[in-house]
Amino acid sequence: MVPARSTPHAAHAFLRLQRGAPATLAAQLVEQLRRAVLDGVLQPDHLLPSSRELARELGVSRNTAVAAYEALAADGTIVIRPRRAPVVALVPARAGWQGAARVQPAAAAPRTSKSARRLSAVVPPDKLDALLGSRARSRPFGVGLPDLELLPWRILERCLARRVRSMSAADALDHDPRGAPLLRRAVLHHVAVARGVRATVDQVFITEGSLAAVDLCCRVLLDPGDAAWVEDPGPLALRAAVRMAGARLIPIPVDEDGLRVHVGVRRVPHARVAFVSPAYAFPSGARLTLPRRIELLSWAAKAGAVIVEIDYEGELRFDGSPLPSLLGLDLEGVKDRVIHVGTFSRSLFPGLRLGFMIVPPALVRAVAAVRAASTRAPPYLLQAALADFIDEGHFARHLRKLKQATRHRRDLLLAELGLLLPSAVRARAPAGGSVLTLDLPAGSDDVAIVQALAARGVDALPLSRSTAARASARAPRAPGLILGFGAHSEGVLRDAARTLAAVVVGAIGAGEAR
Repeated sequence: MVPARSTPHAAHAFLRLQRGAPATLAAQLVEQLRRAVLDGVLQPDHLLPSSRELARELGVSRNTAVAAYEALAADGTIVIRPRRAPVVALVPARAGWQGAARVQPAAAAPRTSKSARRLSAVVPPDKLDALLGSRARSRPFGVGLPDLELLPWRILERCLARRVRSMSAADALDHDPRGAPLLRRAVLHHVAVARGVRATVDQVFITEGSLAAVDLCCRVLLDPGDAAWVEDPGPLALRAAVRMAGARLIPIPVDEDGLRVHVGVRRVPHARVAFVSPAYAFPSGARLTLPRRIELLSWAAKAGAVIVEIDYEGELRFDGSPLPSLLGLDLEGVKDRVIHVGTFSRSLFPGLRLGFMIVPPALVRAVAAVRAASTRAPPYLLQAALADFIDEGHFARHLRKLKQATRHRRDLLLAELGLLLPSAVRARAPAGGSVLTLDLPAGSDDVAIVQALAARGVDALPLSRSTAARASARAPRAPGLILGFGAHSEGVLRDAARTLAAVVVGAIGAGEAR
């Protein structure tokens, strides 16, 4: 069938240009002509007026018409021919493919990957809705939030501005998959002093926070079906990363002495990886004792496994010095079995998206290859500014100030909750970090309590969702609340404690009445 032609004069009858609109006249012309082609108003092989004629009849400059035609020709909507009128290209009209779709069976939703479905099963719908809704996470008892008022913003600004002014061409072309050498050196010096880590600069990788480091570990170390130990209870994001790799999640219980290594050996002795937080297990705050550390390292050596040591808030230890890293233990074979992961999101601010990992020498090339094939290091300017912030002693001073303020807020919140809550609710006092847990009476619905708190402007996490172990009639998930206390002033914490107590007491009373 030969497409019908029309005269050039009929081609622009539908065009309506608006002067003073946000879009330029040329952009409006492009959009309206393209829409006419897709809607079938202009058919393939349809003649268009010349740019001179179109400009005269629309009352615009010829440059506007030429620019519109060139943009349409660039994406294949029309064809511009020398000394001949432009013509509509062979573009299927929208009506054509919509009509074809109507005679076909209703199409199913696009298929997602197995890893995406595994991840969707881990993330609760309400948590996803909160993320998609960009709900502010600065409300009291939000977890993982530092106090931004304590940050030395002007010093950070000066460090960044100085690096912007002095940035060279070589700096702009920095492509080392491990990150900027100056920040890797600064990080190594910091963890050597603060956590007793023994390593070289070549082993340090700069990442986009601790979660990116964990994801990189999963890519390098785990194949689908491999077993991975995780602390139970533990962070939801860690479980999601392991599931995304297709690995088998093996929840290992945590008590007051940390990971119960013997339980993991009994359940799955040949796991490929163990994800642990020796200095501060989330959310309990338990630390891995020296006997357990030796037991864990001995298991890894015998099983040929790798230990990924995640250091969330290990530097915020209130009593005594921070516990040394597993890499700080003077034991044979430790350096070959431990990956140390750290982050600046908890001590500075989450939006910084800077963390690090220290990997065994035997894994440096493998990690670098996977990193180079998938992602790149964070922006150089941020890395350089943070390196100066650390090297000049600002970070160490900020940590001392943060530790003092966080300890004071922990003591205040524990005292308030002790006065407001009944004896059936037990608050666990952490020895470090910015999170505490409330154990609720058996049978309490901690998810419903969290939802009731959210409606009153207070955030919390349900303890039952932090465990990966399957619940049963004989071993139901223990209900409780996870509360972050490091980001808010005394007055805000007192008000939030009163709100929390009212909701919890009401929920417990309703449960007893039933």
